[in-house]
Amino acid sequence: MKKLLIILIPLVAAYLTVVFSYYADQQNMVFVPHKNDGTTPQKFGLTDYEEVKFKNPEGQMLDGWWIRHEDGQARPTLLYCHGNAANLSLLSQVSKLFYDFGFDALIFDYRAYGDSEGAKSDLSEKAVDEDAMSAFQWLKDKGIDEHSIIIWGQSLGSSVAAELATQTHPAGLILEGAFPSIYDVCRFRYPWLLIFPFMIHDQFNTVQYVTQRTCPLLEIHGEADTIIPFALGQQVYQAAADPKQWLPVPNMNHMDFPSLATQYQQQIMDWVAKCEETAKPN
Repeated sequence: MKKLLIILIPLVAAYLTVVFSYYADQQNMVFVPHKNDGTTPQKFGLTDYEEVKFKNPEGQMLDGWWIRHEDGQARPTLLYCHGNAANLSLLSQVSKLFYDFGFDALIFDYRAYGDSEGAKSDLSEKAVDEDAMSAFQWLKDKGIDEHSIIIWGQSLGSSVAAELATQTHPAGLILEGAFPSIYDVCRFRYPWLLIFPFMIHDQFNTVQYVTQRTCPLLEIHGEADTIIPFALGQQVYQAAADPKQWLPVPNMNHMDFPSLATQYQQQIMDWVAKCEETAKPN
């Protein structure tokens, strides 16, 4: 028994050290902010945009791109919530994609991301949710009816978008690469790690938000997603309240949608048109 304890005690100590390290380092794994590198939508031929600034509740100035068509036609308005390691520079091509789809769009950086003010220590689920609400309010202050806004969230931003759709009344919600919660992602990636839900600082409980949202849902997920597995996306969809639509994309990994998006443009925009029609006041 003594020999067994001599072996087990260091192993248990090492394992608990790993568990504690995960617990203590959660913020660094969830949030990966980077500054912009100077790339703009102009690199992809898009000139109909302007850089905009607006404040969050803490008074920090957030940075965004307002992408608009100048032809005077009525367009659906998109609010895009990006993933945990993105920023405006990395979304330059996506900006052009949304423009070509026919959206007027606001794409923004959370605090500490890109050229937005703030430090990494400021980041939390509550913080990015507040920043998304500030972006939504910017659109409303611009005179855009919230019932005409489509909220689109990718990866971590899918949870931010879903939470925002519980607090507002947009025309529709699009989730791309969504996950049920940070805990579920942790259990998938580290099944051997002794982690319980109460140990997660920022829950990002998407599966709860999609039951409480106020608008139709379109969920897009790549069948070859190695970051957020297809099965986790299905869990979100299965939990979601109606009305909802599921759009699986064959051979798509987590960050591949921009290269495949035109194949699904018509399906997406048909869904958007239905949402706009449904959201019109009687």
